[in-house]
Amino acid sequence: MRKILLSFFMTAFCCMGFAGNIAVGYSNGEVTESSNYTIKGKGKVSAAVYVTPELFARYAGNEVRGIRAGLCSVKYCDSLVVWVKESLDGDNVAGGIMKRGDAVSPKAGWNEVMLDAPYALQEGKGFYIGFTYCQRYQDATVSVVGAPIPNTSFLKRGPVAEWEDISDAGVVSLEMLIGGDNMPQVDLKANASMGSKEAAGVMSVVTTITNNGQKDAADYDLTFSADGYNYVYKASTVIASGQTAQVTSILYDVPDAVGLDTPLTVTISRVGEGEDAYPADNAVVVGVKVQRNVLIEEFTGTGCGWCPRGLVGMDKMHDKYGLKFVGIGIHGYNSTDPMYPQYKNIGLNSAPSCLVDRDYETDPYYGSDNIDICHDVDAEMAKGSMVAVDVKGEYNEDKTEVNITATIRPYATVSGASIGFVLTADGLTGTSSSWKQSNYYTQYSASQLPPDLAQFGAGGEKGTSTFAWVYNDVAIASYKEGSNWEMSLGSLTQNESRTVTATLKMPTKQILLDAIIYEKVAANVFVLNSSGKAINAARSYVTIADGIKDVNAQPKADLREVARYTLDGRMITAPQKGVNIVRLSDGSTIKVNVR
Repeated sequence: MRKILLSFFMTAFCCMGFAGNIAVGYSNGEVTESSNYTIKGKGKVSAAVYVTPELFARYAGNEVRGIRAGLCSVKYCDSLVVWVKESLDGDNVAGGIMKRGDAVSPKAGWNEVMLDAPYALQEGKGFYIGFTYCQRYQDATVSVVGAPIPNTSFLKRGPVAEWEDISDAGVVSLEMLIGGDNMPQVDLKANASMGSKEAAGVMSVVTTITNNGQKDAADYDLTFSADGYNYVYKASTVIASGQTAQVTSILYDVPDAVGLDTPLTVTISRVGEGEDAYPADNAVVVGVKVQRNVLIEEFTGTGCGWCPRGLVGMDKMHDKYGLKFVGIGIHGYNSTDPMYPQYKNIGLNSAPSCLVDRDYETDPYYGSDNIDICHDVDAEMAKGSMVAVDVKGEYNEDKTEVNITATIRPYATVSGASIGFVLTADGLTGTSSSWKQSNYYTQYSASQLPPDLAQFGAGGEKGTSTFAWVYNDVAIASYKEGSNWEMSLGSLTQNESRTVTATLKMPTKQILLDAIIYEKVAANVFVLNSSGKAINAARSYVTIADGIKDVNAQPKADLREVARYTLDGRMITAPQKGVNIVRLSDGSTIKVNVR
């Protein structure tokens, strides 16, 4: 009997097959779109996986009724034969066929083929499932996915060729369709669980659960437990028979050490549909990571004609991710830009371009996949972090400085760390020509551009050589001590919180100062590792120490109104009935009751 190392690697992914049968295999329902496994010209290619007794142990006494074969391409595939063998070079003990031109023909993706006669699952007895396809021309069809599982995946290139063990490349996309009279009615399995510490005492946990039973699961509890902590979450995510789902739970009052120093376990503790047939796989340890906010530093400027796409990309991230997006627009392209900053040279020379977490450069609209910058942000957030960062900013009395306090909570030791401090402003705009954004997109018609860029094309709302814009996430001040643009932190010791402070001066350039809305200035911090990459970041809007004056307070005679807002923060261009918030030229605000 061959020995297979499956305790860590093996995953049984299930989904519904024909007539309520459950699909079981190693490939987690994945099929690739491309493959290197083929032969030249006409011929037959076979692929197989070895089914260990452990994989189907809970279904022993039932039967394999069909095979799911995942194919990359069927352009030149004339027939697909599925089979069950008890040895790779032995005869088929069960089989089925699907041909081109049949009512159901082979297709790219999953193909479900029922066996002419079922194959009985016998406890402790392994076997092979596979498929053979006949091609009339070279066609790479065999899908190999996921992590390698030793001695499970095999390939045969031609009818007289030897079987090759291709397990080092992954697993072949093959699954059994299992059914029978002895299938478990209620059987939930906790596959994996990952938690993210989003704030003090709050944790978001995503648990992957497979329903291996015949009944849909709609009423079940997840119990999260650690030393001194217990939390029961009543799940509302319906998991159909044979399906896998990700269930998100929000936990409250979570002690800082839980999930990090103290292991956290999630258990499917109650299933309303009946008693779970296999409760032994109802619990997993929750892996925990700290919420990762993403630092995006964009190089841009009003004189850059291609930068409108960067403005759109940055605003999209700003709106989508809120404070989890630590965006810093560096208007360094042209010195005539009213927002031209004093900022560290981080190696960006072309505009628009951006650095993601001080790790790599990409386009702030298209991103690294040339589709969407948000895909980069999502990928960075998914990494999590082992360092939590909080930030608070507060103006001094006359709003000429901002005192920034950052609290750093490391859940792992980090050597050679440093921290950067930056003030950014939202809602900046002006009427002079220096505020106008250059635009090269007028050489295209609006219909030629993506929907969110169409406004800049000829015929679009802003389809002129320059246009007015309201700029967000603009860097207006940053920390610098001598030649250092970041403050050294030295080593961060696991579970030892650190609080650091910095005071940044507000800009004094009048054209910029006149545009600043003090309620929309944000304090941003980012922690760097010894390689200079950001391992987490944080943002919060600066607190106005003296608050907002009473309704009907009268401004001094030498002050002028520079902006007006509704109570919910919307900028308005004229007085609106009700209470308006008016910002004055000295940066103060008053409430005015408009009748």
